[in-house]
Amino acid sequence: MPVTVTIDGYLVQEKLEAALRQIVGEGAWHGREQPVIHGKRMRWDMVFSGSSGKVAVEFDGDEHYRHSLKIKVDREKDALARDGGYRVVRIPYWVQLTTETVKYYFGIEANIIQDFPHGFITTKVFPASYCEMGIERFRRELDALPSAIRGAVVKSLRARAAEHGIAFVLPAGLLSLIA
Repeated sequence: MPVTVTIDGYLVQEKLEAALRQIVGEGAWHGREQPVIHGKRMRWDMVFSGSSGKVAVEFDGDEHYRHSLKIKVDREKDALARDGGYRVVRIPYWVQLTTETVKYYFGIEANIIQDFPHGFITTKVFPASYCEMGIERFRRELDALPSAIRGAVVKSLRARAAEHGIAFVLPAGLLSLIA
């Protein structure tokens, strides 16, 4: 029987950690701020053991889309993870933890009670603020999401474009998303 977890409000790293600890159990939980393998000075936000090995989880805020050097470090960490036999799951700040996303990202059955929608709801950092590599990353991650989640994110972008003006929400290369 799947675990039931309630998340109040929008997802932040601490809420993600608490939910995952409850879902995977203390025996599989390795902790937060875990050192990246191979003695690098980098840290994973959290690590647990899954059915196919260790899973490094990163909760990526807007800076992971706006700063090219942050994106470079993320790529280095991902390569180290692959080399060390870890699987990396990156949860973008514009996606919420739901029953569907737990299944999508982790392959785990859990009943998540979440009342906050996916997308750009309260944040003021939209794809128009991303650097070029961040825009590419956003597009790649959005396209890979299950259709219901992708639809919710696009719906939020339409709402923010109506509120703030499309030029302040989406760069020219992503305008087709809400057309």
